[in-house]
Amino acid sequence: MIQGAIFDADGTLLDSMGMWDTVGERYLISQGVRPPAGLRETLFPLSLAQCAVYLKDRFALPLAPSAIEAGINGVIRSFYAGEVVAKAGVLDFLRGLKAKGVPLYLATATDREVITKGLERTGILPLLDGLVTCGDLGVDKRTPEIFDYARDRMGTATEATWVFEDAVHAAATAAAAGYPVAGVADPYSDQTELRKLSRIYLPDMTDFSGFYQRATR
Repeated sequence: MIQGAIFDADGTLLDSMGMWDTVGERYLISQGVRPPAGLRETLFPLSLAQCAVYLKDRFALPLAPSAIEAGINGVIRSFYAGEVVAKAGVLDFLRGLKAKGVPLYLATATDREVITKGLERTGILPLLDGLVTCGDLGVDKRTPEIFDYARDRMGTATEATWVFEDAVHAAATAAAAGYPVAGVADPYSDQTELRKLSRIYLPDMTDFSGFYQRATR
């Protein structure tokens, strides 16, 4: 059965992971600096604060690290407000679940203000019954609190609440907590591991009927 559905945003509903992969490059370009090859690999393991310090020192930017952080956040906000698009099939998939009476909740690590702009831009926001961010709860997706919070708000049973995720670590958390996982393919995730964790693996979200039939039989 499907009593409820919890969706990740980036890489699951939104085609946005490429922006996170290139945000440092985007910021440097906005400052008139040509980004060098390999920058994304250097920045990937760093926090935002660490990225700001690195960019300041490496490129002699005449700005305080706090100003660089603010600038990077501005690049991110601009992308969600004016560029981000929904992944193929997402709107019809969500409408299909709504038509079956399934409540839909969003659980994301992205900042609430930022993700709301992206959801508004893509037409996803009106289809959701609620939204919670890791920042709201002070947690990350290596613990199941964010999924439990969303499920509690929907009033659904864990074993009948599907979690849609593209990230392996989040899918692993949900599966370990007893949630059925629908893994959503994204080029920025390890698909082999995601398949192993998924009750149903979705190469994309264009076949709602096929998913629903498999999930409810």
